[in-house]
Amino acid sequence: MQSEELKELISVDQFDRILLIGSLAWFVISLGAAVVIARRRPSKVPYLLTGLLTALFGPGLYGLWRFYLWRIRIDLDRDFVGLHRVDVLLGNLLIFCALGLLLGVLIGLYFRWFQKVTARQR
Repeated sequence: MQSEELKELISVDQFDRILLIGSLAWFVISLGAAVVIARRRPSKVPYLLTGLLTALFGPGLYGLWRFYLWRIRIDLDRDFVGLHRVDVLLGNLLIFCALGLLLGVLIGLYFRWFQKVTARQR
């Protein structure tokens, strides 16, 4: 019995294109939702700012994906294969954990501010 050659279900380029389109759609939809929600509120600024910050998650995710691809790139001219290097793996771990921690703290601080500002307006 012959073994079949393994094939990718989706290529990196296809995923990149899907993520780009999805992140742009996320940006537009988030901003649109923020405008619709802010129209119904007495103070529009906190809701528009929340919509803008939420909208930035899409392009931010795409930017992190491109950064990750750059970190694990294969550059045969410089004899660099990032995916097979421990320093790249540990660097990715540190970078993305630090970004996650920083983002979590900033989101927590933002929502405390948001609750304080919107509670005063009620």
